Amino acid sequence: LGEMQSLAQGVGDLKKTLSNVKTRGILGEIQLGAILTEILSPEQYEENIATKKGSKAFVEYAVKIPSGEDETIYLPIDAKFPLDADSDLKDAYESGKQEMVTQAAKTLISRVKQDAKNIRDKYLDPPNTTDFAIMFLPFEGLYAELVNRGLVEILQREYRVNLAGPS
Repeated sequence: LGEMQSLAQGVGDLKKTLSNVKTRGILGEIQLGAILTEILSPEQYEENIATKKGSKAFVEYAVKIPSGEDETIYLPIDAKFPLDADSDLKDAYESGKQEMVTQAAKTLISRVKQDAKNIRDKYLDPPNTTDFAIMFLPFEGLYAELVNRGLVEILQREYRVNLAGPS
């Protein structure tokens, strides 16, 4: 019983930590950084770089792509973690009420579309960057939810942003 109470307290602490938007963002950024360090050499990407000329907006990661003689273009990758909207959708599924599911799904989709728009507007600057960016989602369940709702095509077509999950 004592171990169960200790575990419950630990879960509660984690929930409090993840309720902070900045902390969630850092968690997604750390996970994305760990993945990139496993598959790329340090010379193949940059951290916290302004990919758009004249901008003060720094993308978390940008993969360097050789382009001609001694020239590089960047592929911006930004981690997003809309935990509150995702949690609301999961709660709506558990309630079994279709109207709650519909509203929570609309909220999540709207949030992800806004994130995609921000990524496009802040980080895309062809020919200095690719003409698309990547939005990294740190949980497979969230990634699968958005794929199932058809957001892959919508985000690519409307915002030039591709979704990626941990795998």
